[in-house]
Amino acid sequence: MDALIFLRDLLAATFGQLVSLFAGIFIFGTVIHFVSHVTFKSLERGFGRGGVYAVAWLGTPVHELGHALFCVIFLHRIDSLAFFKPEPDTGTLGYVNHSWSRWNPWQVLGNFFIGIGPVLLGGAALFGLFYLLVPDGSRAWDEILAISTAAGGDFSFGGFIGTLGEASLVMLRVLFTAESAASWQFWVFLYLAVCIAANIRLSLADLKTAFTGLGCIVLPFLLINLIGLLTSFDSESIIPLAAPWLGFVYSLLLLALVLAVIGAVPAYLTAAVYYRAKHRLWLNPF
Repeated sequence: MDALIFLRDLLAATFGQLVSLFAGIFIFGTVIHFVSHVTFKSLERGFGRGGVYAVAWLGTPVHELGHALFCVIFLHRIDSLAFFKPEPDTGTLGYVNHSWSRWNPWQVLGNFFIGIGPVLLGGAALFGLFYLLVPDGSRAWDEILAISTAAGGDFSFGGFIGTLGEASLVMLRVLFTAESAASWQFWVFLYLAVCIAANIRLSLADLKTAFTGLGCIVLPFLLINLIGLLTSFDSESIIPLAAPWLGFVYSLLLLALVLAVIGAVPAYLTAAVYYRAKHRLWLNPF
């Protein structure tokens, strides 16, 4: 019985820490994927391949660079790479084929970050555009960073909606102003943001790649908690150490999600109006 209690405590502590550190990434990543999918499908069904290429010429290279960057960081060999190479027969717009050693923990761990790389790099690219091109974007970013840091590890549905709502209000107050509307930089930003946000979609292959590296994340936490249960070491003390990093990452994801939604609305409406005029039908973006 003591062994079962020990095992329960070990697994419970490990699971709780992994949720605190990584649940937000998967939640935001899933919602961003859904919104981006709506944008992509709206343009594809409304305007055909031309609508896709209008945003994919930039978004796809950023997506593939997100994979390739983490391939380099985690020492994977890139066998073939195409930042933008549309193949109408398969629907492929770009690809990164890579190989690694299954016996190298660093390279196996890399699969997790390679899989979610487009979300992280896409968020970073949107941050750069927002910071440089939107009037008062730097102040808004500071507010979003404070909001995401204050949210901590609250990944309940209510906490998620509350954090998203606060960040959205900050973004809307900055983006939709007379000053922004009069600025050519704002309109350039809006178009480029739609291009990038529409391509922050993780394919099934991307998700499979991410999950193959998940074991190398779980194992260190199991070992730390094992040591903590056998000694007086407080394994929970590792969570606050990650707070600054998590605050920054969640700020990027918040920014990416809000911009993805802002981009999805005009993309769908434009495609729907054209589709309605051409086919006399309502456009289904799913």
